[in-house]
Amino acid sequence: MAKRGPTPQPAAIKEAKGTSRRPIGKDPIAAVADQKAKVTKPSWMAKKKGGEIWDRLAPKLIRLKLLSDADVDTFARYCRNYQRWLDVNKFLDDNGTHYETETGYDRIRSAMMISLRLEPVLERTEDRFGLNPAERQRIFAARAAQGVPGDLFGAAGDGAKPPTQDKKPEAGERSPTVGFLN
Repeated sequence: MAKRGPTPQPAAIKEAKGTSRRPIGKDPIAAVADQKAKVTKPSWMAKKKGGEIWDRLAPKLIRLKLLSDADVDTFARYCRNYQRWLDVNKFLDDNGTHYETETGYDRIRSAMMISLRLEPVLERTEDRFGLNPAERQRIFAARAAQGVPGDLFGAAGDGAKPPTQDKKPEAGERSPTVGFLN
């Protein structure tokens, strides 16, 4: 299903364009980066089968809270497919995308077909994990719209209660006008 509306712009572009209103609250990217998640690499992942990609990308995604314990297998599969795509493209760089048959015709290599089939799969998975700026911005915008506790204005599980206003204004005191017109 297609996404409605214009594609989200990366945060750097939005910041460069500026806004006519004052900024409200913290940057969602920085707020999410404050909290740590405990995600470990699956035991079946070897270094040559995507482990190096995991070691490079997972800490960044964990820091942004885009990779959780529930996503480990999906992300491991992405890392393995990405490693396959890199291996296939290295083979194609060394041997070319086409070969000549015995009858003199050019044929496309099967490795080229594998590479072409892996690309859309990788792109879809990259979108889900926010591995491009536009999708990362979309994920953070959706997270802010949902009001995920602890992500925008502080940690939710720290045990601190929000301040309450129990004191009623006395006769001579002026009450704040915030919310007066609501």
